[in-house]
Amino acid sequence: MFNETILLVTGIVQGVGFRPFCARLASALELSGSVRNTSDGVEIVLRGPGSAINNYIARLQAENPDASTISSIVTISSCQIENTYIRSFQIEKSVRMERQRVLIPPDIATCSDCLVEMLDKNNRRYGYPFINCTNCGPRYSIIKDLPYDRPKTTMSNFDMCTECQAEYTDPGDRRYHAQPNACFQCGPRLWLCNNRGELISRDNDSINICCRMVESGNIAAIKGLGGFHLACNPLDDEAVIKLRERKGRQKKPFALMVKDIENAERIIHLSDNAKKILLSSKRPIVLCNRKKDTPLSEEVAPGQNCLGIMLPYTPLHHLIMSHFGYLIMTSANVSDSPIIADNREALRKLGGIADIFLMHDRDIHMPIDDSVIASMKKRHIIIRRSRGFVPAPLGIPVNSPVILGAGAEMKATFSLTQDKMLFPGQYLGDLKELPTINYYKRALKHFLKLYNLHPQYLAHDMHPQYISTSLAREIAEEIVDSLGVQHHHAHLAACLTENRHNERVIGVIFDGTGYGSDGTIWGGEFLVGDTMTFKRAGYLLPSTLPGGERSILEPWRYGLSLLYNSFGADKTTDLAEELWPDYTEKIAGVMKTLKTSPVTTSAGRLFDGVSSILNICTRASYDGQPASEMESRAEGKGIMPFEIMESEGKYILDWRTAIIWIIRNINSLSAGDISGCFHYGLADAIGKICKRISRDTGINTVALSGGVWQNRILLENTCMVMERLGFNVLTHKILSPNDECISVGQAVIASSKWHN
Repeated sequence: MFNETILLVTGIVQGVGFRPFCARLASALELSGSVRNTSDGVEIVLRGPGSAINNYIARLQAENPDASTISSIVTISSCQIENTYIRSFQIEKSVRMERQRVLIPPDIATCSDCLVEMLDKNNRRYGYPFINCTNCGPRYSIIKDLPYDRPKTTMSNFDMCTECQAEYTDPGDRRYHAQPNACFQCGPRLWLCNNRGELISRDNDSINICCRMVESGNIAAIKGLGGFHLACNPLDDEAVIKLRERKGRQKKPFALMVKDIENAERIIHLSDNAKKILLSSKRPIVLCNRKKDTPLSEEVAPGQNCLGIMLPYTPLHHLIMSHFGYLIMTSANVSDSPIIADNREALRKLGGIADIFLMHDRDIHMPIDDSVIASMKKRHIIIRRSRGFVPAPLGIPVNSPVILGAGAEMKATFSLTQDKMLFPGQYLGDLKELPTINYYKRALKHFLKLYNLHPQYLAHDMHPQYISTSLAREIAEEIVDSLGVQHHHAHLAACLTENRHNERVIGVIFDGTGYGSDGTIWGGEFLVGDTMTFKRAGYLLPSTLPGGERSILEPWRYGLSLLYNSFGADKTTDLAEELWPDYTEKIAGVMKTLKTSPVTTSAGRLFDGVSSILNICTRASYDGQPASEMESRAEGKGIMPFEIMESEGKYILDWRTAIIWIIRNINSLSAGDISGCFHYGLADAIGKICKRISRDTGINTVALSGGVWQNRILLENTCMVMERLGFNVLTHKILSPNDECISVGQAVIASSKWHN
């Protein structure tokens, strides 16, 4: 007698070579049966000796493909059968059912096997810019629907040639059921045109001509995996300045693509941790400290002590980078709008920026930007979670109904729950921009369609005018109940979720601004709570925000507010005119608004104000510039004095002593020394407040979340202080600490509420 066992495997098991692996394993163990993609997962039918089936299940978990992730293996049925079956194992046609539980794979960087073939002059894919296999290539960006099969991707426009079809149907081939499989004869094609759309060249000659033109100072728009990049020569001052002028990007750093690790080590200090991240299949942009005396133009990253670099992650990138050691590769967009992915849209919107366009005819169904990670010795911080990470889910502790977390407004994302999984969407951008609103709608509709989800519950920010709330209501029409979630509680819940921590913690939530429970503007908060409830245990001393959001663009305004609260009206005017002679005519007018302006506890604005007092950045051309440049300048390691007060049962971190200390030392110490002392002093003060809260509550775990924790110096030193005080410290590792994680926190808090 023999057994017949039917298994259901869930996780990231479609689009990663999982079915071919199942077939090869069955053949090795002389088992018959079949495997197919379904909306629930991968269904495997096994027929043969019970011992062989048990061996199969064990090896399934131990030897599954690198790009796959098995969440569960469930035995649907098992019975004894007669030994009358034919010993063969088939990959059967995929089945779509109403409920969708399959996890979609992220886009995967080109594997080493494909690179070897692409560089082999005797291989039929020598130099082919779209080479891929079951272990690498486009996934999320080309999938239109599930189950993941070629007809449901943007590769449906390309019929495989005889040779590619033979590979696709050969169980022993690396391209067995590789959905984007293609070659020169049957796959996507390249061409080069000018900014009027006039053809210059086709196929691989396009790469050579494009590279020569970039080397001579031209700007190229290059279509990649998730959208277009703007590329220029980073060794050429004139070319980089031209790109800045055309793009309207005054000082925000440009990302670099680097040919290989050896070239990277010539321009940055590369730790083992950073090297591991760079070489991972996710291939993000990694921020690392720059070396002195590099050949790069200073205009690549003005005012910064680090560079954002990435390695080539598509075959096309590898072919391009064979001509260069370094190349600026910045997202092709306008202002704060989403990355451009359509050929016609690229010509229309980028024609005034790029001189030439390197295009191809493989459509990008879901545009997705490069992910960005800041690397440290022991830790890393995700600055932007996108390509390579999305749409990988998080586990949540409760069995949740379908909930939509609408997210924040400036760094917008959405999140969706299903059972015990939560799916964070990709970074979308600023919802104050109309193209980002359209991108939000498109990406959310795509997620809902793929997973066949119909949210009945909505979790959103408490702010009454957040655009994300109205957008979510517009798309998810079946909402029956909704929950307003306090902004900083959402940050706390997101950090707890990714760390799988279910107990109460002390949350140090430092960001720009968020709508507080009392209707004021919060941003420097000490909370005590979990994913259900929270209370405010402390905060930064409030200060007025003259001109509201104008203070974000002109941080000297908040610097003026800090001086006013520290020295009083009379002395502030004299100090301000001495610090900022260019703003003398505006100072008196802004002083008059201080008593009537909104009040905030924002840690982000505190950094902005101090940066302006040190004359590091008095006007911001991009989000986070004052704090980022201040961090880059930080050298001193003294501890600047901060005070701690108590009021109405809450601890208040008083920064006035720090501002007074800065003014007393501003002529004797460098801005870098003072900046360093500010970072160390703030970390020390945070530790002291947490120690007092711990004494009151008995809690010894601290969670750090909010955009300010993207600051590497503050994060490292705060963690060091906390650990020295005996705290267990939770930080973000797979989500960004900035407002991208808000939608996750919203969904988790709502899940806890509606589960109970």
